[in-house]
Amino acid sequence: MALASQPASSLPSRTQKFRILVVGRSGVGKSSLISTILGIDKKDFDIQRGRTGKADIYREYTSQSNPQFILHDSEGFEAGSFENWKPVKTFIEEKCDGKLPPKDRLHAIW
Repeated sequence: MALASQPASSLPSRTQKFRILVVGRSGVGKSSLISTILGIDKKDFDIQRGRTGKADIYREYTSQSNPQFILHDSEGFEAGSFENWKPVKTFIEEKCDGKLPPKDRLHAIW
């Protein structure tokens, strides 16, 4: 049973969704973690051994059993490279805008 299949009864009623961005170095298993937590088939991700996968940070990954729980995958960070940081920074700034409804905001970074 995927962890996200547990009830989200602790979510404040005004939030309705809980959105988490997963970040980290390349090759550490961010996409695999999301796949495991949400019970999503790994073929839905661009994961290949020996190379960095491509991630669409704006894609929402949810569990069918608990659609309130939303994860966003980011491309991995490489030492000395700022290119992968730019879309992450933009996403965080956009999703932390207080003008957005609570359900569309970023609630945590993991």
